[in-house]
Amino acid sequence: MNRIAVLSTALLVASTCGGQVPTAPLPEASLALTCNAPTILAGDSVVCRATLASVNVGVSPATVWTSSDPDIATSLGVGLFVGKSEGQATLTATYSGQSVSAPLTVHLQDVLRATAAAYQGSFRVGTTATMWLQGFYGVASADSGTLTLAITDQTGATVSTSAPLMVPHGGDKYLISTTFTVPPGTTRVCRTGVLQIGSITLTVVPDVSLVPCLAVVQ
Repeated sequence: MNRIAVLSTALLVASTCGGQVPTAPLPEASLALTCNAPTILAGDSVVCRATLASVNVGVSPATVWTSSDPDIATSLGVGLFVGKSEGQATLTATYSGQSVSAPLTVHLQDVLRATAAAYQGSFRVGTTATMWLQGFYGVASADSGTLTLAITDQTGATVSTSAPLMVPHGGDKYLISTTFTVPPGTTRVCRTGVLQIGSITLTVVPDVSLVPCLAVVQ
């Protein structure tokens, strides 16, 4: 039976969109801003929420979200910001003529993280299956790197590798996948993200909650 997990980004954006819209002008200094982290790695994200300070009610999705330096942290809207490079930026929410801000510090380092994963297929010998991996990367020690998704069997032998994705200096989100035919003799397939930065090889295996390996039906 096919199964595909819902990736985390859509859930993250949806969770920041709700709230009530005030019908009258906001009292002075009633807008407040909270963010879930003051410091992040380049490639990672921070979620901010603008509220009416007196009643802690989220304001409209019409809120405008901006960053003082998009090269350091860029806004994806609805309170979601992604770290891009080393430095400090000011995150600002503007609503009903008022603005409120919070500082953010971004650190750049060589890093590879997995935050979500998905799969589709029956995972039987001879059938076609697809596996995805989502997360963020950082490239600090070189001008660029190469990101791939490797699928291995129960012995560690390579079953499939995604097309190499060139990633530039800095950090960002990624979503990589590979489609393959399950070979005879395979009892399990596992996924690993691989980031090659010059002579440095970084790997990431999804944790148990993200289903790193799947059993194959003979």
